[in-house]
Amino acid sequence: MKNRYLVTGATGFVGSNIVRELVRRNMPVSILVRKKDLNWRLHDISEKIDVHECNLLDPALEKIISSLKPSIIFHLAAYGAMPSEKDVGKMIEVNYMGTMNLVNAVKKYGFKLFVNTGSSSEYGIKSRAMVETDILEPINDYGVTKAAATMACRKISCLEALPIVTYRLFSPYGYYEDSNRFIPYVVTHSLTNQPLDLSDPNYVRDFIFIDDVIRAYCDAIDTRFSYGTIINIGSGSQVSLNDIVQTSIDITGSTSKINWYSKPKQNRQIEPKHWKADINNAKKLLGWEPKIDLERGLRLMVNWLKSNTKSYLNNGI
Repeated sequence: MKNRYLVTGATGFVGSNIVRELVRRNMPVSILVRKKDLNWRLHDISEKIDVHECNLLDPALEKIISSLKPSIIFHLAAYGAMPSEKDVGKMIEVNYMGTMNLVNAVKKYGFKLFVNTGSSSEYGIKSRAMVETDILEPINDYGVTKAAATMACRKISCLEALPIVTYRLFSPYGYYEDSNRFIPYVVTHSLTNQPLDLSDPNYVRDFIFIDDVIRAYCDAIDTRFSYGTIINIGSGSQVSLNDIVQTSIDITGSTSKINWYSKPKQNRQIEPKHWKADINNAKKLLGWEPKIDLERGLRLMVNWLKSNTKSYLNNGI
Protein backbone atom coordinates (compact mmCIF):
# COMPACT_ATOMS: atom_id res chain seq x y z
CA MET A 1 0.00 0.00 0.00
CA LYS A 2 1.38 3.39 -1.01
CA ASN A 3 1.97 6.07 1.55
CA ARG A 4 -0.45 8.99 1.42
CA TYR A 5 1.52 12.23 1.48
CA LEU A 6 0.38 15.55 2.90
CA VAL A 7 2.40 18.69 2.18
CA THR A 8 1.76 22.07 3.81
CA GLY A 9 3.34 25.20 2.40
CA ALA A 10 3.06 23.40 -0.91
CA THR A 11 2.86 26.51 -3.09
CA GLY A 12 6.09 27.92 -1.66
CA PHE A 13 9.59 27.46 -3.01
CA VAL A 14 10.70 24.32 -1.14
CA GLY A 15 7.21 22.87 -0.72
CA SER A 16 6.42 23.04 -4.43
CA ASN A 17 9.67 21.29 -5.31
CA ILE A 18 8.79 18.51 -2.87
CA VAL A 19 5.32 18.17 -4.40
CA ARG A 20 6.77 18.05 -7.91
CA GLU A 21 9.20 15.30 -6.90
CA LEU A 22 6.46 13.22 -5.26
CA VAL A 23 4.30 13.59 -8.37
CA ARG A 24 7.27 12.55 -10.50
CA ARG A 25 7.48 9.42 -8.36
CA ASN A 26 3.75 8.76 -8.89
CA MET A 27 2.99 9.15 -5.19
CA PRO A 28 -0.50 10.17 -4.00
CA VAL A 29 -0.11 13.76 -2.79
CA SER A 30 -2.55 15.98 -0.94
CA ILE A 31 -1.77 19.61 -0.20
CA LEU A 32 -3.25 22.29 2.04
CA VAL A 33 -3.47 25.75 0.49
CA ARG A 34 -5.00 29.06 1.54
CA LYS A 35 -6.47 29.57 -1.93
CA LYS A 36 -7.65 26.76 -4.16
CA ASP A 37 -6.21 28.36 -7.29
CA LEU A 38 -2.69 26.99 -7.50
CA ASN A 39 0.08 29.44 -8.22
CA TRP A 40 2.65 29.37 -11.02
CA ARG A 41 4.79 26.76 -9.30
CA LEU A 42 2.18 24.00 -9.46
CA HIS A 43 -0.42 24.94 -12.06
CA ASP A 44 1.04 22.61 -14.71
CA ILE A 45 0.61 19.54 -12.46
CA SER A 46 -2.63 20.56 -10.76
CA GLU A 47 -4.54 17.54 -12.09
CA LYS A 48 -2.11 15.22 -10.31
CA ILE A 49 -2.53 16.80 -6.88
CA ASP A 50 -5.34 16.50 -4.33
CA VAL A 51 -5.91 20.11 -3.25
CA HIS A 52 -7.65 21.22 -0.04
CA GLU A 53 -8.34 24.86 0.76
CA CYS A 54 -7.61 25.23 4.45
CA ASN A 55 -5.21 27.12 6.67
CA LEU A 56 -3.73 25.50 9.75
CA LEU A 57 -5.96 27.46 12.13
CA ASP A 58 -9.15 26.52 10.29
CA PRO A 59 -11.58 24.29 12.24
CA ALA A 60 -12.01 22.35 8.98
CA LEU A 61 -8.44 21.06 9.31
CA GLU A 62 -9.41 18.13 11.51
CA LYS A 63 -12.15 17.01 9.11
CA ILE A 64 -9.72 17.08 6.19
CA ILE A 65 -7.12 15.12 8.14
CA SER A 66 -9.71 12.54 9.21
CA SER A 67 -10.66 11.95 5.57
CA LEU A 68 -7.07 11.80 4.29
CA LYS A 69 -5.33 10.00 7.17
CA PRO A 70 -1.89 10.82 5.71
CA SER A 71 0.99 8.53 6.60
CA ILE A 72 3.77 10.97 5.61
CA ILE A 73 3.51 14.67 6.46
CA PHE A 74 5.96 17.24 5.13
CA HIS A 75 5.19 20.43 7.02
CA LEU A 76 6.61 23.54 5.34
CA ALA A 77 3.94 26.19 5.94
CA ALA A 78 5.61 29.23 7.50
CA TYR A 79 5.42 33.00 7.73
CA GLY A 80 8.16 35.55 8.35
CA ALA A 81 11.05 34.35 6.22
CA MET A 82 10.51 37.06 3.61
CA PRO A 83 11.48 40.68 4.39
CA SER A 84 7.90 41.80 3.66
CA GLU A 85 6.45 39.37 6.24
CA LYS A 86 6.67 41.43 9.44
CA ASP A 87 3.44 40.67 11.33
CA VAL A 88 4.64 39.07 14.58
CA GLY A 89 1.14 37.92 15.50
CA LYS A 90 0.89 36.04 12.24
CA MET A 91 4.30 34.45 12.83
CA ILE A 92 3.02 33.10 16.13
CA GLU A 93 -0.23 31.90 14.54
CA VAL A 94 1.34 30.17 11.53
CA ASN A 95 4.71 29.00 12.79
CA TYR A 96 3.77 27.88 16.29
CA MET A 97 -0.01 27.53 16.64
CA GLY A 98 -0.44 26.20 13.10
CA THR A 99 2.23 23.57 13.66
CA MET A 100 0.62 22.45 16.92
CA ASN A 101 -2.82 22.28 15.31
CA LEU A 102 -1.45 20.08 12.53
CA VAL A 103 0.40 17.76 14.90
CA ASN A 104 -2.67 17.41 17.12
CA ALA A 105 -4.86 16.66 14.10
CA VAL A 106 -2.67 13.97 12.53
CA LYS A 107 -1.70 12.18 15.74
CA LYS A 108 -5.32 11.07 16.26
CA TYR A 109 -5.07 8.80 13.24
CA GLY A 110 -1.47 7.63 13.44
CA PHE A 111 1.26 8.37 10.92
CA LYS A 112 4.57 6.96 9.76
CA LEU A 113 6.56 10.21 9.60
CA PHE A 114 6.10 13.90 10.28
CA VAL A 115 8.88 16.19 9.05
CA ASN A 116 8.64 19.61 10.66
CA THR A 117 10.62 22.24 8.75
CA GLY A 118 12.68 24.44 11.02
CA SER A 119 15.21 27.15 10.22
CA SER A 120 18.83 28.04 10.84
CA SER A 121 17.42 31.31 12.22
CA GLU A 122 16.63 29.37 15.40
CA TYR A 123 20.32 29.32 16.33
CA GLY A 124 21.12 33.01 16.37
CA ILE A 125 24.75 34.15 16.25
CA LYS A 126 27.39 31.45 16.64
CA SER A 127 31.17 31.57 16.24
CA ARG A 128 31.42 28.19 14.49
CA ALA A 129 29.35 25.69 12.54
CA MET A 130 25.88 25.33 14.06
CA VAL A 131 25.16 22.03 15.79
CA GLU A 132 21.70 20.67 16.57
CA THR A 133 22.49 20.59 20.30
CA ASP A 134 23.49 24.29 20.44
CA ILE A 135 21.65 26.64 22.77
CA LEU A 136 19.05 28.50 20.71
CA GLU A 137 19.57 32.28 20.70
CA PRO A 138 17.40 33.62 17.85
CA ILE A 139 17.78 37.31 17.11
CA ASN A 140 14.51 37.87 15.23
CA ASP A 141 10.83 37.07 15.72
CA TYR A 142 10.81 34.53 12.90
CA GLY A 143 13.62 32.57 14.56
CA VAL A 144 11.87 32.74 17.93
CA THR A 145 8.61 31.30 16.60
CA LYS A 146 10.36 28.62 14.54
CA ALA A 147 12.41 27.62 17.59
CA ALA A 148 9.22 27.38 19.66
CA ALA A 149 7.66 25.07 17.08
CA THR A 150 10.77 22.89 16.91
CA MET A 151 10.95 22.53 20.68
CA ALA A 152 7.24 21.75 20.89
CA CYS A 153 7.57 19.08 18.18
CA ARG A 154 10.53 17.58 20.00
CA LYS A 155 8.63 17.53 23.30
CA ILE A 156 5.56 15.88 21.78
CA SER A 157 7.67 13.34 19.89
CA CYS A 158 9.60 12.32 23.01
CA LEU A 159 6.69 12.26 25.46
CA GLU A 160 4.16 10.58 23.16
CA ALA A 161 6.54 8.37 21.14
CA LEU A 162 5.57 9.97 17.84
CA PRO A 163 7.80 9.83 14.71
CA ILE A 164 8.38 13.57 14.37
CA VAL A 165 11.70 14.89 13.04
CA THR A 166 12.69 18.51 12.44
CA TYR A 167 14.87 19.58 9.52
CA ARG A 168 16.59 22.90 10.17
CA LEU A 169 17.07 24.31 6.67
CA PHE A 170 19.86 26.76 6.03
CA SER A 171 19.64 28.74 2.73
CA PRO A 172 18.05 26.69 -0.06
CA TYR A 173 18.18 28.07 -3.59
CA GLY A 174 17.16 26.82 -7.01
CA TYR A 175 14.19 26.23 -9.30
CA TYR A 176 10.97 28.12 -8.53
CA GLU A 177 12.51 30.38 -5.89
CA ASP A 178 11.04 33.89 -5.69
CA SER A 179 12.80 36.06 -8.25
CA ASN A 180 13.53 38.81 -5.72
CA ARG A 181 15.58 36.47 -3.50
CA PHE A 182 19.33 36.97 -3.63
CA ILE A 183 20.53 34.18 -5.94
CA PRO A 184 17.65 34.38 -8.46
CA TYR A 185 18.08 38.16 -8.54
CA VAL A 186 21.81 37.86 -9.22
CA VAL A 187 21.46 35.15 -11.85
CA THR A 188 18.58 36.75 -13.78
CA HIS A 189 20.31 40.13 -13.82
CA SER A 190 23.59 38.51 -14.85
CA LEU A 191 21.88 36.72 -17.72
CA THR A 192 20.36 39.95 -19.00
CA ASN A 193 23.43 42.13 -18.26
CA GLN A 194 21.44 44.40 -15.96
CA PRO A 195 23.09 46.33 -13.12
CA LEU A 196 23.28 44.50 -9.80
CA ASP A 197 22.25 46.72 -6.89
CA LEU A 198 23.43 44.91 -3.78
CA SER A 199 24.14 45.43 -0.09
CA ASP A 200 27.32 44.10 1.54
CA PRO A 201 29.66 41.69 -0.30
CA ASN A 202 30.96 40.26 2.97
CA TYR A 203 27.67 38.81 4.22
CA VAL A 204 27.91 35.02 4.49
CA ARG A 205 25.38 32.20 4.26
CA ASP A 206 25.29 28.42 3.91
CA PHE A 207 23.56 27.96 0.55
CA ILE A 208 22.22 24.52 -0.34
CA PHE A 209 20.83 23.59 -3.77
CA ILE A 210 17.18 22.59 -3.88
CA ASP A 211 17.83 19.14 -5.39
CA ASP A 212 19.91 18.22 -2.35
CA VAL A 213 17.20 19.54 -0.02
CA ILE A 214 14.49 17.49 -1.73
CA ARG A 215 16.67 14.39 -1.57
CA ALA A 216 16.98 14.89 2.20
CA TYR A 217 13.18 14.93 2.57
CA CYS A 218 12.78 11.83 0.41
CA ASP A 219 15.57 10.03 2.28
CA ALA A 220 13.57 10.51 5.49
CA ILE A 221 10.69 8.37 4.22
CA ASP A 222 12.34 5.03 4.95
CA THR A 223 14.54 6.16 7.84
CA ARG A 224 13.80 5.30 11.47
CA PHE A 225 14.62 8.23 13.73
CA SER A 226 14.93 8.51 17.48
CA TYR A 227 12.07 10.50 18.96
CA GLY A 228 12.67 14.24 18.89
CA THR A 229 15.43 14.12 16.28
CA ILE A 230 16.63 17.43 14.81
CA ILE A 231 18.81 17.52 11.67
CA ASN A 232 20.59 20.40 9.95
CA ILE A 233 20.16 20.50 6.18
CA GLY A 234 22.86 22.68 4.67
CA SER A 235 26.03 22.45 2.61
CA GLY A 236 28.34 22.54 5.61
CA SER A 237 30.20 25.50 4.10
CA GLN A 238 29.60 29.22 4.11
CA VAL A 239 30.13 31.52 1.13
CA SER A 240 30.08 35.29 0.87
CA LEU A 241 27.62 37.16 -1.29
CA ASN A 242 30.61 38.35 -3.29
CA ASP A 243 31.51 34.71 -4.08
CA ILE A 244 27.98 34.15 -5.39
CA VAL A 245 28.08 37.23 -7.60
CA GLN A 246 31.52 36.54 -9.05
CA THR A 247 30.65 32.91 -9.81
CA SER A 248 27.40 33.96 -11.50
CA ILE A 249 29.22 36.59 -13.57
CA ASP A 250 31.85 34.04 -14.64
CA ILE A 251 29.27 31.40 -15.59
CA THR A 252 27.08 33.76 -17.60
CA GLY A 253 29.86 35.88 -19.09
CA SER A 254 27.84 38.86 -17.91
CA THR A 255 28.77 42.51 -18.33
CA SER A 256 26.51 43.56 -15.46
CA LYS A 257 27.77 46.45 -13.37
CA ILE A 258 28.04 45.47 -9.71
CA ASN A 259 26.92 48.18 -7.29
CA TRP A 260 27.79 47.05 -3.79
CA TYR A 261 26.34 48.99 -0.84
CA SER A 262 23.69 50.51 -3.11
CA LYS A 263 20.86 48.49 -1.59
CA PRO A 264 19.72 49.30 1.95
CA LYS A 265 20.60 46.72 4.55
CA GLN A 266 17.68 44.73 5.87
CA ASN A 267 16.78 45.52 9.46
CA ARG A 268 19.60 43.53 11.00
CA GLN A 269 21.29 44.87 14.09
CA ILE A 270 23.91 42.14 13.86
CA GLU A 271 25.21 40.49 10.70
CA PRO A 272 26.94 37.20 11.54
CA LYS A 273 30.49 36.46 10.47
CA HIS A 274 29.77 32.74 10.67
CA TRP A 275 26.68 31.03 9.26
CA LYS A 276 27.06 27.40 8.33
CA ALA A 277 25.65 24.03 9.28
CA ASP A 278 27.37 21.16 10.97
CA ILE A 279 25.93 18.32 8.87
CA ASN A 280 27.38 15.33 10.71
CA ASN A 281 23.94 14.40 12.03
CA ALA A 282 22.54 14.29 8.48
CA LYS A 283 25.42 12.08 7.36
CA LYS A 284 25.06 9.72 10.32
CA LEU A 285 21.27 9.46 10.61
CA LEU A 286 20.19 9.88 6.99
CA GLY A 287 23.26 8.80 5.07
CA TRP A 288 22.79 12.15 3.36
CA GLU A 289 25.24 14.79 2.27
CA PRO A 290 25.07 17.44 -0.45
CA LYS A 291 26.12 16.39 -3.95
CA ILE A 292 25.84 19.72 -5.74
CA ASP A 293 28.47 22.36 -5.04
CA LEU A 294 27.93 26.08 -5.54
CA GLU A 295 29.27 26.33 -9.08
CA ARG A 296 27.25 23.37 -10.32
CA GLY A 297 24.14 24.62 -8.54
CA LEU A 298 24.46 28.03 -10.16
CA ARG A 299 24.98 26.41 -13.57
CA LEU A 300 21.83 24.35 -13.09
CA MET A 301 19.99 27.51 -12.06
CA VAL A 302 21.29 29.39 -15.12
CA ASN A 303 20.24 26.62 -17.51
CA TRP A 304 16.78 26.40 -15.93
CA LEU A 305 16.30 30.16 -16.08
CA LYS A 306 17.34 30.31 -19.73
CA SER A 307 14.39 28.05 -20.50
CA ASN A 308 11.98 29.83 -18.17
CA THR A 309 13.10 33.48 -18.07
CA LYS A 310 9.93 35.11 -19.38
CA SER A 311 7.40 33.14 -17.34
CA TYR A 312 9.67 33.24 -14.29
CA LEU A 313 10.11 36.99 -14.28
CA ASN A 314 6.37 37.45 -14.86
CA ASN A 315 5.37 35.13 -12.03
CA GLY A 316 8.29 34.41 -9.75
CA ILE A 317 7.61 37.17 -7.28
